[in-house]
This record gives sequence, structure tokens and C-alpha cells, in this order.
Amino acid sequence: MKHLPMKKLVVTSLTAAMVLGAGTSAFAKDSKDWKDWDNRKDSKQQSSNKNDNRGWNGQKGRLDFKDIQGKDMEWALRYIASLASRNIFDGYSDGTFRPNEKVTRIEAITAAVRLMGLRDQAESATEMATKLNFKDANQVPAWAVGYVSVALKNDLFGEADTMVQPNQPADRLWATTLLVKALKLESEAKTKMNVKLSFSDANKIPAGSVGYVAVSVERGLVNGFEDNTFRPTQPVTRAQIAALLDRAGDQLPGSDVGVVTGTVTTPVVGNVLTLNKNGQTVTLTLDPDAFIYRGGTRVSASALQVGDVVRTRSYNNVIIFAEVTNNVGTWPTQPTQPTLPSATNTGTLTSVVNNNLLTLTNGSQTVSLPLNADALFFRNGAQVNASALQIGDIVSTRSYNNAIVFVEVTQPAGSTGSQPTYTRQLSGTVVSTGSNVLTLVNGGQVESLSLNSSAFLYRSGSKVSVSALQVGDVVSVYAYNNTVAIAEVTQTVTQPSNSNGTLTGTVAAPAYGNTLVVTSGSQNIALNLDTSNAFIFRGGGQTGPGALQAGDVITVRYYNNIVAYAEVTQLAGGSSNQPVVTQTTGTLLSAVSNNTLTVLNGGQASSLTLNAGAFIMRNGVRVNATDLQTGDILNIRSYNNAVIFVEVTQNGSNGNLSFTAVGTFSSKTLNSQGQIATISINQTYTNGTTQTITYTVTSPVTIYGDSSKLVANQQVVLQGTGQTVTTIYIQ
Repeated sequence: MKHLPMKKLVVTSLTAAMVLGAGTSAFAKDSKDWKDWDNRKDSKQQSSNKNDNRGWNGQKGRLDFKDIQGKDMEWALRYIASLASRNIFDGYSDGTFRPNEKVTRIEAITAAVRLMGLRDQAESATEMATKLNFKDANQVPAWAVGYVSVALKNDLFGEADTMVQPNQPADRLWATTLLVKALKLESEAKTKMNVKLSFSDANKIPAGSVGYVAVSVERGLVNGFEDNTFRPTQPVTRAQIAALLDRAGDQLPGSDVGVVTGTVTTPVVGNVLTLNKNGQTVTLTLDPDAFIYRGGTRVSASALQVGDVVRTRSYNNVIIFAEVTNNVGTWPTQPTQPTLPSATNTGTLTSVVNNNLLTLTNGSQTVSLPLNADALFFRNGAQVNASALQIGDIVSTRSYNNAIVFVEVTQPAGSTGSQPTYTRQLSGTVVSTGSNVLTLVNGGQVESLSLNSSAFLYRSGSKVSVSALQVGDVVSVYAYNNTVAIAEVTQTVTQPSNSNGTLTGTVAAPAYGNTLVVTSGSQNIALNLDTSNAFIFRGGGQTGPGALQAGDVITVRYYNNIVAYAEVTQLAGGSSNQPVVTQTTGTLLSAVSNNTLTVLNGGQASSLTLNAGAFIMRNGVRVNATDLQTGDILNIRSYNNAVIFVEVTQNGSNGNLSFTAVGTFSSKTLNSQGQIATISINQTYTNGTTQTITYTVTSPVTIYGDSSKLVANQQVVLQGTGQTVTTIYIQ
């Protein structure tokens, strides 16, 4: 096997979505789908006409996926079909594309390699037999080893990278960097590291990634959202990647192989398409199932009109994909990836709504814009039907996925002067969505807005019901008369990467129900609250989850995503007032009794008082104090001298543990032979408290010093093994 040096996988932005599109069934996450795709009967047979079949493995791919037929997917339909026609996307064996699934890094890497035309090399026996030197090489699927090997050779990894992280979701920034590298634009990116990006969240883009984003924007590979954000950490979905990749593919060498572009000269008859290409007449045959895209939707061949400019892609000299890039007699529009609804389309209504088109005049330009079938219309402060709009109304529209979802008449026809303002836009973190009310934290203030019964809610690029919104999601809201008309999740809340751990961050929203949301590293993370047992400390004392405020700086300890304790280390607004906090480790010397925990730490025995509701974890599950065993090694956290959290880091074996206890004599008991059976001493701890602890004494016991001095308050030292004193020193 070959051994490859480790390099670093540096990835940044939106552009990765483009790269990811290149990965056909690498995106099919079940191994069966991958095998189905790779084990096609003719997969090793290459067409003799390489110019016509570039990227094909001997079969015509599927272009009509059954889960991208609805209106919510219309914006992505063209991109998905285009990439499928090039055998870049192949979907799943059940006929689905799964457009809303997030793309992982290994899928992105696979797509990038395929985008570079290196698929055959990556799937060769030599590359697939490579022994990778990454620390997590064992997590790379067997089918992807060759792709990682080829990516490494082509500088898609950085020299300092030690891990592939194959299953981590690819975000927009990571993806952008990967795509720029795949397009061999890294040198250009490095010259632009000090460029000033115009995005409102540019401060969230690392300095070492600025050049990659700058290059991708300049070359038209990516752009921001219509609220002027880039959203670098937002995960990329398969549908979004299809759109981005299709743009990037046109900039690769050989991207025009198998493509014919021209103007339709005659109506399609008998599946024959006649084009004028650079003054030459070209006659092409259409596949009966060809995917034809015109005016934002899939159409039949008969819908093509003389004068349409079309771009076609063929398989075995038969057109399987045709896209009208410029409709004859209409305003050309192109679908875009999901974007934040924004009032960019304004104008004067020049005709009544007809065929689900809104016709506006803005300056000297008249355009007809497609309406979502469920679009909302507002006029004079009230919701109306489309038929209530009047010619001469000045309107402002908001679109999503290339269809208008919101129309507001800002100046009714015939009116003069300024008009009331009914609209409002705000952003915040979701606190709750109950009773058709959306409650947000906005600038530290909690605000509740009613939801329009037909409100457009978008999450991960798709229209969803209100129940799909999650506590902790960051949303941008457009409201009319304080009723939500549009809400888009601009950042989805996530779960911790590990089920057990410690998290430090800022409270994103007041605790609602059983959920605590913490912002850590610019990402909202949701944790489950056991409201009856979790320890919450704020302002120097124990309190309930309801006392937490947005902006509190907090440290949270959690198990199985359930909060064990949460400590506010700085109150919202900047003040700090903390309880007495101690962290202790030690070995349990005896069974818990009377809510007392006796542990050995550094040869010194000490006793700690357990809070009645202390959170105790052993073997990964929550247990009672009585389940702790002598010899268990413990991690202990106390507040105001009471233990509230105990974690067994190593199970005890009831072994012979040596200990030393120092204190003053309190009392003793004798056995039937008159020998000491138990001894109690007063022990003073570092926090100033004193407790009386009783120890069992072995028989016989070794005593150093004058036994007659074993009286109250006499200084003594006890030494023993396990739970029993073997030696008493009388000082």
C-alpha cells in the first residue's frame, strides 16, 4: 500500500456548495446506494465518443427525482437536472434526491475531485488501496479512500491538517475554500487576503479565509444573502450545492464539452430541435424524456419558442437536458439559491394579476414576476386577495426561491402623500412557537409576534410548518401589522458534538420548557434541561432555569445532552457575583451515609456534605448516592460547601487504599475485649468547616504515643487501609 503525508484540509465558504454538487452518489449516504451506483453493469465501459459523453460511465442518468417536484424545490430543479445530465449527481436508488439533507465533508471532497475530472483516478485500484496517514483514517469510508488520496495530491488539504473529519457537515465557508482550491485559484486567493469584504458579518470570516471568499465573489461563484450576510457557518444542503456547483462548472476547462448553445429557429416537431449556432443551422434529436427548463419550470418540448436561446447537453448524440437561458419576448430570470426575502422588486402595477404573474413597471423596464401560489397580499393595512390589487398601485415585493411570496401596496393608486408604515423587519433567536405565536429574543428583549395563518416559514432552504422551527434557531422575520408574514431561519440550532462534556458560552434565550440554548463560537447549541434536578447558579446562589437571562455568560456541564449544572460566571450587563465553588477529586473511602461523602485526596481523608438532589454519574448513567462504591475515583463539584455534582471517572474495586486523617480526638468505642473498635475525630477542612468523622479500627491496632492522652481535643493522626484504621498517632 502507498502511504501519503498528512496535509491540512482548510475549507471556508459558500463555494463548497458548488464543489459538493460534483459528487453524484457520494451523497447517497447508505452504502447500498453507493454500491448500486458504482457496480453498474457498464460502469467500466467508456463511450468511444468522449466529447459527447464526458463524465458518463456508460449509462444515461436519472433526471426526474420524485422528491423535487413541489414548488418549494422549483428554484433548484434546473441545477439538479443539469448536474444529473452530466452524471455529477445521481441521486439515490429509491428515486429520490433528498435535496434538504446536509452535505458532509467527505461528500464535498468526493464532489471536488469529480469536479476536477479526476474521478477515474480516484476510483482506481491503486488509489483505493492507499493507506492514509490521517488520525481519523479509520473513519473514511472504503469507497472514499481513493478520493481523499487524490484530493491530498491536488492540494485540497493543507499541510498542517491531521484529520479528514469525513462526517462533519460542510458549511458555506469551508465549502468556498474547497471549491477555490479545486478550481486552482488558491494563488489568486492568497493575494487577496487583505481585501475588505462588504458582508455585514465579514467579521465572522477568519482572516486566513478572506481571500478565498473574495475570489469566489469576484468570479461569480458565490454571493451573499439579500440581507448582506455571508453566513459562513451555515451548513450546505444538497439542493444548495447543486446550484453552486453548476455555476462553478462553467469555469472549468472542458466545461463546454458536449454542450451546444443556439437560438431556436423552428418549433419542435418529432423530437427534432433546430438551432442557429453562430450562423450555422444545427439539427439535434431530443430524448423523449429530455429535461427541458424554461421560465423557471420544467416544460414539454412544444413549449420551446422560436427565438429562445437554449443550452443543451447530449448523451450519445441525443439531447437529455435543455435550458432556455433567454426567453423570447419575456424578461429573463434565473432561479437562485434560497435567499432572505428582501424588498428588491418594487414598481407600479401595470396590469391585473394574470396566470400567476405580477407585472410591474420600474423606470423604463416592465417585468413579469412569478407569484407563489400561496403568496400574501396586503393593501391599506389589511390582507387582501390578488384581485384587490389595482392598476397604478405602487408595490413592494419579497421573493423566495425565485417566486414572490409577499406583496405590499406601499402607495395605493390615486393616493397622494406619505402612507402609514405597516411593515417591520427584525432578527432574533426563537424562544417558543406555541399557540400560533412566535416568541423571539431580539437585542436582549423578549418579543412575541402572532403568525399569519399562511405565513411563509423557511428552514434549511425549504418551506416548513411552524412546528419545524426549533428553540435556538436564529430567524429573520418580516411582519405586517406585527403579524409574521415571512420568517427564515438564518442559522439552525445544533446539538453538542459530544453527548457528555462542558460548554462555555452566552445564554442565547431565556430557558423555555426543557431547553437551554447557549451561544458558543457563533453557533447556537441546545441542551435538554431536567428542570427538577438541574443545578442552576446565578448571582451567588442556587436558582431555577427561569432566572437565566439572555446575555448571561455561563458554563454548563451536561450528560447525554442533559444539563447537570449551569453556572453563570458573569451576569448579563457585565456584573459578576459568584458562590463559593470548589472542585475536588479523590477516592471514595466508605459507603455514603447521612448524605456524607468521605473521600481520600492526596493521602488526606475528608468528608463532604451532599446536596439532596446532587447529580451523580456512574458508568455513563445517573445513579443514586447509594450506588457509589468504595474505591470509586470521583470528580466532585461543590457550591457553598455542598456537593452538587459527582462523576465516577474510574470504578472502584474495594481495594486496599491507604489513607491518612488528621484531627482532634472526639470519642471512641470498645469491643468485648476492651480494644478500640471505632474512633471519631474532628477534622477541619480548607474551607474552614469542621466535621466529626467516625472510622473503624482494626484489632489489634498499633498506637504510638501515650494512650492516656487520648482525650477530647487531643491532636491525633490516623492511618489505615481500605476503610479501616491500622495505626493511631497521639501527638
